[in-house]
Amino acid sequence: MIKYILCVLLLFPCMANADQRTDKIETLMRAQGLLEMWQQQIDYGKVEGEKQAKQIIEQMLSQLNPNEEFKIRFEKSFLNFISKLQNNWTAQEIVDIWARFYGPHFSEDELDELISFYTSDIGKKDVMAAKLAVAEFTVYFQKESKPIMEKATNEYIAELKLVARECNCKKIK
Repeated sequence: MIKYILCVLLLFPCMANADQRTDKIETLMRAQGLLEMWQQQIDYGKVEGEKQAKQIIEQMLSQLNPNEEFKIRFEKSFLNFISKLQNNWTAQEIVDIWARFYGPHFSEDELDELISFYTSDIGKKDVMAAKLAVAEFTVYFQKESKPIMEKATNEYIAELKLVARECNCKKIK
């Protein structure tokens, strides 16, 4: 029993130190704007996932002529699909995971220096410039990617139609 108590007492400062490191990394992440950026990415992913799912259901329904009962069932299936795509990570979980991978690369003093920099005027300016640049950067590559995606999609659809014609494998009812 005494060995158990000694082990707990010896580990307690390590656990407190780990919590302090996690707190420092959370402070740093907030100063760097990482939590906000990750939340935006999660939100963006949800919106894009929903858009893609809607396109799928619309495309499928355009090939069918369901009555009202089946339209409702398709809609319920769609909503079920969307709910399964949602992740429920919290900001604290993101911090804890980031701290596990990021933290070991820095000493306590280095974390303090990083926090000092990112909470300084120039550090705040860097974070603001990065936020603005990421928004413009994302729009730029979305715009540049659109014709590539459209061309690839059209070619894929044409290829599928050709294979389907050559296959002559329509489902027999």
